[in-house]
Amino acid sequence: RVWADRSLFYLSKMYTEQIKSGEPYNVFKKCVSISILDFILFPDETEFYSCFHIREDKRQFLYTDKMEFHLIELPKLPQELKDDKDDILLWAKFISSERKEDFEMLATKNTYIQSAYKTLQVISQDDQKRMEYEARQKALRDYNQGMLEAEERGRETGEREKAIQIAKNMIAIGLPTDIITQATGLSIAQIESFR
Repeated sequence: RVWADRSLFYLSKMYTEQIKSGEPYNVFKKCVSISILDFILFPDETEFYSCFHIREDKRQFLYTDKMEFHLIELPKLPQELKDDKDDILLWAKFISSERKEDFEMLATKNTYIQSAYKTLQVISQDDQKRMEYEARQKALRDYNQGMLEAEERGRETGEREKAIQIAKNMIAIGLPTDIITQATGLSIAQIESFR
């Protein structure tokens, strides 16, 4: 129960942090929670994989398609793979594998798993290789985060400059300060400094 509450809390937080004051609701992107459990959460269910959405209790219509909860219970995985296996089962088997033979067999069944296995081999070789790999991954994450923050700063600067230009145009046509503050979001002091 505590685990489920925490999962819902983090997904809700991730969802609501996408929007800033004054932005339209269409900025929301889908948020997906993937929980891989090494214990059985639903003892009365036999399937290892479950996908949850928020639905109305009686009529079962979807409240929103913007939140999804995927849950894999590793202890429920079938021992043997069948010919009609799906990618979720392959990934779950890969995550729970401990033997080299199992990793190699799974890598032959899916190109993405094969790539993940190659990465796992690199970072498992020795401490130096793992440190190099982790440093490279951190550098890539830092670069991507820096680009994202620069883009965000550029967007905010552009929005501010646009608001200032609109305020100056509104001042030029003689509109009162309170109307200009409502339209642009700028403070009274800022608007008065443009007069």
